[in-house]
Amino acid sequence: NRLLRERCQRQHDKLLELVEIARDNDRLAERVQRLALSLLDARGGLDELLHGVKAIVRDEFKADCVALCLAVPPIVGLSAVGELLRPDVVGLFEAVFRAGRPQCGRLSREQAEALFNESACHAISAALIPLDGEAWRGLLAVGSSDVNRFYPGVGTLFLERIGELIRQALQARLLAERWRATPDPPSAREG
Repeated sequence: NRLLRERCQRQHDKLLELVEIARDNDRLAERVQRLALSLLDARGGLDELLHGVKAIVRDEFKADCVALCLAVPPIVGLSAVGELLRPDVVGLFEAVFRAGRPQCGRLSREQAEALFNESACHAISAALIPLDGEAWRGLLAVGSSDVNRFYPGVGTLFLERIGELIRQALQARLLAERWRATPDPPSAREG
């Protein structure tokens, strides 16, 4: 009888744990949806979008620090986001791009300082999300002072979705910037 009660208690505890995981996933899904809606609603230029992404990720996902680094070919109109054009930093994370999916864990001191500058001390654990576009590459890094927040082996499904949303938004804006920078857009030649 005692063994049956213990087994029942373990199953009850496991059920409560699963319910809590489901609630956490539901909250994460709501945050990802708000991010998607914010990206769709963004009206300004590339500069506003990039700074908006950092703010949304920091606020919605309660990040201690957020870095967005880009390596893009020279395009007219990107001077306003010069502080985000950091191909040297993107190059430090070649392994993340080779993996082709978000990576979580601790950063080396060099990586943390390169990404987060003065906030590096707050990044004990981090999620690194590769952003691969057409002829450009970027990295979204989300840092936390909680060593258990982003650890190797943590599920990355929501991080992958976040990365895809941001990649698509950036791709559209970069294409628009490139089109605006073209001296003779195709529609001007036809008309």
